[in-house]
Amino acid sequence: MKTTRQHEASGLGAALTGEQDFGLRIKTIRQARELTLEQVAELSGVSISTLSKIEKGQVSASFDTIAKIASAFDYSLAELFAEELPLPSVASTAIQGRRTYTLAGKGLAFTNPYFRYEVHAAELLVKGMIPVVMGIETRELPPPEAWSQHAGEEFIYVLSGEVMLHTQLYAPLRLAQGDSAYIDSTMRHTFVRLSDEAASLISICQTETLDIEDLTRGG
Repeated sequence: MKTTRQHEASGLGAALTGEQDFGLRIKTIRQARELTLEQVAELSGVSISTLSKIEKGQVSASFDTIAKIASAFDYSLAELFAEELPLPSVASTAIQGRRTYTLAGKGLAFTNPYFRYEVHAAELLVKGMIPVVMGIETRELPPPEAWSQHAGEEFIYVLSGEVMLHTQLYAPLRLAQGDSAYIDSTMRHTFVRLSDEAASLISICQTETLDIEDLTRGG
């Protein structure tokens, strides 16, 4: 008899031939678990209307939204984007001496209309922080619903170009290559590219509940 995750994986085998449609993947998992959109919304904190639009391919899900949906399904981001969804493994009660690495250009990559993301150390499922390299594409301020807001704290270091950090409670902050900021990421925040050349930064999100799965929107 197949487990829930085996049913999910077998359904995705047909659903994901060719281009991997994220909305179709989410819908396949939800239906395999016999969950309604209302139930997934309650588990993830993502609105029903947003979930519905994602499943229909009408909107591009942000990194934070994808992470919250993954958490609702008890998947890491790496598992959610894998060609075959993994079966559950037995967790070790003692985690010591861990090490992982990500080679150049080999991170877990995806995009939305405003940013490019490359998640590093994505295969390490249990950790206290998530390192993400972000390419800041937008020259205009994203709409309020696309701002990021998630548990924990966040360290930001500009790798190239120049960006403006917008936050809910502070005036916009101009950051150039080599500049950094440290914020309470429960405060809504986002980025805008100021430089003509490409702008990128590393964002390290830290929280006890994050575990590569628990962010909320776009940046």
